[in-house]
Amino acid sequence: MLARGQGENVRGELGGIAEGCRIWLPGGGAKPVEDVVGRRLSVLSYDKEWDTRPVRYGPNQGPRDHSVGQLRPTRPAGWIERGIESVFRIQFVSGRMVEVIREHSWVTQRRTGRQAWEWKKTEGLAIGDRVPIPLTADHQGSVGGREDGYFVGAMLGDGGMTSCTPEFHCDPADGAAEFMRTFAARHGCGVREIPMGSIVRMRFPYRSGHRNPLTQVLRDYAVWGQRCEGKELPDLPLSREFLIGCLSGLIDTDGCVRERANRKGTLHGTVEYCTVSPRLAEQVSDALLRFGVASCMRVRSPARGGSERRIGGYAVIHRRPLFCVEVSRALAVNRLASLLDLRIGYKAEKLRWLADNLRHVRPARSDMHGYDESVALDRVKSVAPVGEKRVYGISVSPSRLIVVNGIVTC
Repeated sequence: MLARGQGENVRGELGGIAEGCRIWLPGGGAKPVEDVVGRRLSVLSYDKEWDTRPVRYGPNQGPRDHSVGQLRPTRPAGWIERGIESVFRIQFVSGRMVEVIREHSWVTQRRTGRQAWEWKKTEGLAIGDRVPIPLTADHQGSVGGREDGYFVGAMLGDGGMTSCTPEFHCDPADGAAEFMRTFAARHGCGVREIPMGSIVRMRFPYRSGHRNPLTQVLRDYAVWGQRCEGKELPDLPLSREFLIGCLSGLIDTDGCVRERANRKGTLHGTVEYCTVSPRLAEQVSDALLRFGVASCMRVRSPARGGSERRIGGYAVIHRRPLFCVEVSRALAVNRLASLLDLRIGYKAEKLRWLADNLRHVRPARSDMHGYDESVALDRVKSVAPVGEKRVYGISVSPSRLIVVNGIVTC
């Protein structure tokens, strides 16, 4: 590990990422940069150097390499704690955010000419600059299966996990309710359904004096006892199947699928997930991006006294900000439809219908002008100083590029 105070050339190569920013890891999930540096963890990095040669016109320039390589587990060549430095916050159109120093390097797409990649410093970033995001980071762990994932996701959505017995609120006739009955029976739990208007409150009692198996499942995945605004996925190397099941359970409960048309009558589709937990919204957005599904995160503040919103088919009054993850591009909706296993009938049917009607859409190659489709582009929304924070650097080769908060940067 490189010590603080080594040469300025080394410090410049390592960049500067503020504490709290999360580095994507090979086994799935992400860790704050201070943990990655402190524990010398491996990271995800591209396995080739990107072609960032200055654009020159005329003969004998040679062909440009449009490929970006693959994200691979990489052991960094160096880690460094830079100390306290001035930090800038870069906000992106997708809702993502990264905090770095003024001299931090970014690979961006040129706005004019051949629109090739070029390096910029934070101080040189401008509103609208296009920065890559990964679409091929499907490196996952091995913990959990799809049914456990759906159960955890559904309970994070419409479950109660703070009393003595787990409970779940749903329409008694939909597929989520049937899944819960089957899942409870498989674990030896009973089901007590208490009518509450058009929905039921499902409780899962177990033998007196014995630990409830469903409670134990939730404890094993570190979600038991979580309250609304503090909900989050466990910090475990979760498997691909678990995450697909979990996303399905979350969208079945706290999500919606809808169609819309623009003024010209062109069909568009949207899959949206909303929660009052900012951390859970970030995790859902990251999990989608690891599967190649780009999304946007929005914050919706409640009106005075609370705002009403329909989630999972029910009218809910919110007095906290809503953090919404929205998938709206046709390619992303199609890809998501091929992943999810929704159990609520009308949502599953609507998603299938959208996928069938949007299947003809192909990648808009004009966005990348022939560049590798394993990355997409996000745009800089704002760059602003946020004071001083502790800063860390990570050096990887050959590309110098890692994924921080879902953004490809140095």
